[in-house]
Amino acid sequence: GKRYLLAGTSCAAPTLAAVVARLNDYRVASGKPPLGFLNPWLYGKGFAGLNDITQGTNPGCDTDGFSAGKGWDPVTGLGTPNFSELKKLV
Repeated sequence: GKRYLLAGTSCAAPTLAAVVARLNDYRVASGKPPLGFLNPWLYGKGFAGLNDITQGTNPGCDTDGFSAGKGWDPVTGLGTPNFSELKKLV
């Protein structure tokens, strides 16, 4: 039979949640509060700890989809997490 790879949001969301949990553990151990609502931090300086995806598209519905570019891509948004770089920023 066919075998399918589980990916997409069902994989990415818990992975990012685990990265944020580890960052919060680090902050709390350093006497700082947890990150809380992430958008202001991610768009303010946290994006520097993400791997910018600059090539590729998200094909579907008989289209090529949207193209990735510097600072944003249609699949990950801001990019994929780089834990060691994010840890430096928190």
